[in-house]
Amino acid sequence: MSIEQQLDQLATACRVLEMEGHGDMTLGHLSLRDPQGRGFWLKRNARGLGEILSAADFVLVGHDGAKLEGEGGRHSEWPIHSEILKARPDVNVVAHTHPFHASILSSFGTALAPFTLDADYFDELPCHRDEAALLKTEEEGAALARTLGPHFAVLMANHGVTFCGTSIAHAVCVGVFLERAARIHVLGSQMRTQATFPMPPVRQRRREQIMTPVHVEHSWNYFVRKLAWQEKARGDAALFA
Repeated sequence: MSIEQQLDQLATACRVLEMEGHGDMTLGHLSLRDPQGRGFWLKRNARGLGEILSAADFVLVGHDGAKLEGEGGRHSEWPIHSEILKARPDVNVVAHTHPFHASILSSFGTALAPFTLDADYFDELPCHRDEAALLKTEEEGAALARTLGPHFAVLMANHGVTFCGTSIAHAVCVGVFLERAARIHVLGSQMRTQATFPMPPVRQRRREQIMTPVHVEHSWNYFVRKLAWQEKARGDAALFA
């Protein structure tokens, strides 16, 4: 797959995340590791996730923050992407967003309660605390990468979330499943009766059963179809032509 085709797919991923509750005006950004090792392709700024339509909506950014290619501006929180990609050779896609329920959860720094299987997609959900409103320095990005550690998602206290994946499909599924689990956690915590939860060994077995490459592929394909249905129903194809 060419880099242009990969970026077109990343544009679809941006719109899927908007559809699934990750949109916040023009905030939020996704990146893809550059296959030539020059840095990473980052969603351009001043556009919402739902407005990202094609490869033309990404800029190539070096690990020093310099914009190397593309039209449009660079998000100021580029160090989030650079530092995670440098720290995690297994990761090819990084995202930072402000989904409603996960952002609420971030203020508590609480682990996801396994009300449903959604929480079992995550072996652990660390929470990063920082005094900065925006992570704009390499040191701040590196600190977030350390909190993320070997995991694929991290809460950013009183801010939002950062998540990543080995592929575009994997990263999107992590983000969608995280917001689903956070929404269920927030709602379930309001119940006045005590919930019962499976023990850690059971949760680990459940996770091994559901977080598989096949499930990621099927889920990604479903999200893409759902997006196409919604865009067609709204007449977006004609609007963007």
